[in-house]
Amino acid sequence: MRPVYLKSGFVNPMGRLSQGLRWKRWSLHPERWWGILAFGLGLLLMWKLEALVEFAAAMAALAFLLRVPEAGLGAALLTGPLAPLENELWRPPFNSAQILLGLALLAWGWRGLVRRDLRVPGWGWAWAYGLFLGCALLSLSWASSWEDGLPEWIKWAQIGFVVILVLTASPRIQRVLLGAALISGAIQAGIGIWQAFLRGTGPEHFQLPGLSLYRAYGTFQQPNPFAGMMGLIAPVALGLAFGSLRYPQRSIRETLLGLGAFSVGGLALLALIVSWSRGAWLGAAIAIGTLIVMLPARSRWGFAALTALILAGAFLWIAGWIPVPIRDRLAGAMEELQVTDVRGVEVNEANFAIIERLAHWQAAVEMIRAHPWRGVGFGNYAAAYPAYALIRWPNPLGHAHNIYLNMAAEMGFIGLLLYLLLWIVIGIHTWRAWRGHTGWRRGLAAGLMAAWMHLHVHQFFDNLYVANLPLLIALYGAWVELLAREPVKGAP
Repeated sequence: MRPVYLKSGFVNPMGRLSQGLRWKRWSLHPERWWGILAFGLGLLLMWKLEALVEFAAAMAALAFLLRVPEAGLGAALLTGPLAPLENELWRPPFNSAQILLGLALLAWGWRGLVRRDLRVPGWGWAWAYGLFLGCALLSLSWASSWEDGLPEWIKWAQIGFVVILVLTASPRIQRVLLGAALISGAIQAGIGIWQAFLRGTGPEHFQLPGLSLYRAYGTFQQPNPFAGMMGLIAPVALGLAFGSLRYPQRSIRETLLGLGAFSVGGLALLALIVSWSRGAWLGAAIAIGTLIVMLPARSRWGFAALTALILAGAFLWIAGWIPVPIRDRLAGAMEELQVTDVRGVEVNEANFAIIERLAHWQAAVEMIRAHPWRGVGFGNYAAAYPAYALIRWPNPLGHAHNIYLNMAAEMGFIGLLLYLLLWIVIGIHTWRAWRGHTGWRRGLAAGLMAAWMHLHVHQFFDNLYVANLPLLIALYGAWVELLAREPVKGAP
């Protein structure tokens, strides 16, 4: 009996007998699907028309998803920021973005089975990601609460799944997914600008002192994670716009792409400003400086422009020409960079937010002192918090509001080092992608590097791995691999 060699490389000793027992590919026989669909529609006609319409829409969406699994990821990127609003309105067990992502992964697996091709691609920073993910999983073995730690670990595992979905997609779909992320950012920016300037009302604690304006927060229900998304969207959109528009042989399509990306970047930057988030302001300043250095064809012109901008900003600060509310806000950010003992500090309305954050930093430091090498367990900051909380601050905020202290508290110094290693490796690959391209690809790589800078600076004051933002970060990480994998100098 002649052996049959499967696509995976394994030998099937049963030969032709196994060929007769292979799973039939139903997707290649649409008449069977139409028969099942007709039967279902007949049953629903005997029920009610509304259910018929809903069923037909669901079946159409499922059929499209089975054909294009990446559509689920695109929908998840669009609906991801809705998670905090959904949790506030009806507290579903899974938000819509997670459901869509799960369907996308199932459809991707189905497609792989049908095609007998379930190959998982590798990527340049996968080994560093695997080390961090493995260490996080190991830390759950001594965590006090699996209920808190496992969902957090799954959130990080989803990053790898998203990267796989993007890397196995066609180039056209890869670009569509990036467009979906930018559109999602534009929608959130528009909502935030409306909340700040046009709505005329809002939560009392979000009103800016002495002004009739309110802090923008989109559908995140909080200004800081909203500003975090804007800080990730703005530099990528602006970098893509600059790279598309400055290329002399650009096509009409690339010109339109550049103009659209510029509009998205401008909206996101304005929304970030009116979020009134100190951490986001500092992160945006570093991100814009990164773009200024990396976008010009010659780096020395970028450094010269950045130097001039810094000197101009210093002059405006010294001369007192920066508006007082902005000066006070930035001065408060400098105060937050100090980890001090706040147990004896008098708390008032003006310093409440700062002291609350510093109290959670102090609790994280105490966790690190108690468990310097292995931490309290991944995702277990809130579970361990009561044992280390200051007397006047008994309620955990979910995390330490500083990702570096949070990682060290939950995973010890080893986990923190692995986290930093992961981002160093991603940064190196982003740098290689930037060096290997011109045109819109170079602009995109510069924007990705600037987005990473914003992420790391902003997370001195917060944790941005919330509200499905890891899906956006994973998409960016996949594009780093796409750009670094095949440099094409000279291509627009």
